[in-house]
Amino acid sequence: MHNIDFEKIARYLSDEMERDELKGFRQELSQNSALKTELELTEKIWVDMKPIPSDSMQTEIDTHNAWENLSGRLEKDGLLPSQNRIAAALPGWLKIAATVLLFVSLGFATWFIAGIRSDDQLLTLTTDDTDVTLVQKLIDGSVVYMASNSLISFSKEFEKKQRKINMSGEAFFDVSHNPDQPFYVETALAGIEVLGTSFNVKELDTKSMEIFVETGKVRVNLRGSDGNFFILEQGELLEISNGLAGKTYAADTYNTAWRKNHMQFKDETLENILSVLNQNFPVKMMVEHPELNQRKLTVTFYNTSPEIIGDLIAISLDIDHVTSDDNVITFRNKY
Repeated sequence: MHNIDFEKIARYLSDEMERDELKGFRQELSQNSALKTELELTEKIWVDMKPIPSDSMQTEIDTHNAWENLSGRLEKDGLLPSQNRIAAALPGWLKIAATVLLFVSLGFATWFIAGIRSDDQLLTLTTDDTDVTLVQKLIDGSVVYMASNSLISFSKEFEKKQRKINMSGEAFFDVSHNPDQPFYVETALAGIEVLGTSFNVKELDTKSMEIFVETGKVRVNLRGSDGNFFILEQGELLEISNGLAGKTYAADTYNTAWRKNHMQFKDETLENILSVLNQNFPVKMMVEHPELNQRKLTVTFYNTSPEIIGDLIAISLDIDHVTSDDNVITFRNKY
């Protein structure tokens, strides 16, 4: 794992570097792709945050306290050197940047979030070119992870005999098992039928796409091929290009971990957020008081440990949380 110096990023973006330090940082950027990616992402977040309308700020954010809360956990996890906790030594930009996560989780940063359009019957979700994964839990319990530049649309209420989603771009589906109500994903090149499984669909261009099955089994019906279809089982990859299709075993090489790096939730209940996090992290998160399940968050987690996620959720909802010796994080009301 790369050790990213976030103070350097902050100093660079706030134009606080001396000439020699700036020269060294630019050289490091040319050699460290992870640092360059993190810089670009942080810069986009900061630029996008500047046009916050003043009348949207319904809650005052204490940037100093926000930084103190976050930096303590970052230091503990080895993500921030201990000397960086000295408030006077930190650039003001970095303290403010620390609150980006709080703005998002409190629902102010809706300009980060994918577009959501709906009419009386249809709901459409879209993502832009931001390097985040929009996570959406569906009414049937299935979870969709949307990559950038993607679109899905579906009925607000699934039909009794089927669950159907139309999509373009790339998405990972973790489908809730229901043999009486099969799940269909429709794309320009193929239709995919599943009962209960997890799989990745990626359109490469208008004539080519990939379908990878992580668990379970799917049937892929090819468009314009006189009924040709493929059955894909766990670990198998189907590649479609210019009317031709073939499958290979790719469990050891195909990467679906992208969906976990920058997970984003839009106006989602805490119950659904914890359900998704429990599926993706080696930790159990739960609530002590059931009424907390229906509290809603808009939040993005950037390559964040479960411990920091726990801190952010608690700060955002103004609740307490404790971590047990067996790695269970429990959220509860403040007494």
